[in-house]
Amino acid sequence: MVIGELESAAAAAWAEAVGCNLRLLGEPGGHLVPGGARLGDLNGVYLAAVRAAVLVYCPSRLQPRAADVLASTAPGQLFTAGTCARIAGVDPGEVFGPSWHLFTDAAHFVPVAGGAGRRLDRGDPLLAELRQACGESEWAEGGFADPDGVIYAIEEDGSLAAAGNLTSFRGYPADIGLLTRPDARGRGLATRVAVQMISDALPAAGIIRYRALVTNSPSLAIARSLGFAACGQNLIARLPG
Repeated sequence: MVIGELESAAAAAWAEAVGCNLRLLGEPGGHLVPGGARLGDLNGVYLAAVRAAVLVYCPSRLQPRAADVLASTAPGQLFTAGTCARIAGVDPGEVFGPSWHLFTDAAHFVPVAGGAGRRLDRGDPLLAELRQACGESEWAEGGFADPDGVIYAIEEDGSLAAAGNLTSFRGYPADIGLLTRPDARGRGLATRVAVQMISDALPAAGIIRYRALVTNSPSLAIARSLGFAACGQNLIARLPG
């Protein structure tokens, strides 16, 4: 877990994201939250487990159901796909996550490799080829579906071997996602892209976030090697319409 100033900054970022007072993160149990600026546009149910709390955002029409679910669920079962699905009214298999949220800052960032990668226009056909090679689930997990993401990439032999994506976090392009072509994996290319993006983004942003599914061990290993430390997880269920 993160400690000291980095942990405090990560907790403050969570409180801002879900729209609650920082003290609420220390209160055990499930709590409905209003959602920050970005969550307010989500047509879905979002659960976050941060410090002692499980924080739940959902559209106002689902809040009565959410309150009932939280009141009737044992503390140890609050942060589960089943709880998220019950609030959303969907099958548990439609719940995405859980994902770890990891954070680093200038004091903790470890550039374990030389940075590499050039800025790439989102309309570049090479990016479309990488998307097809990696598949839609990996594309989405890396945050590449965000139309405002800043793209970096390493090109080899006329195609993209790896790419990185910086999406908005606390008003800065400072949320990292990575994607590596299947036949280029195991060579540290995603790490080099990440080092380049972090080095460019950190001076302005002050803190960088990295998200990965708890089952994505290679991605989490990259994050930890770069000095990222975990603080919180999330689950999400998107609603139809």
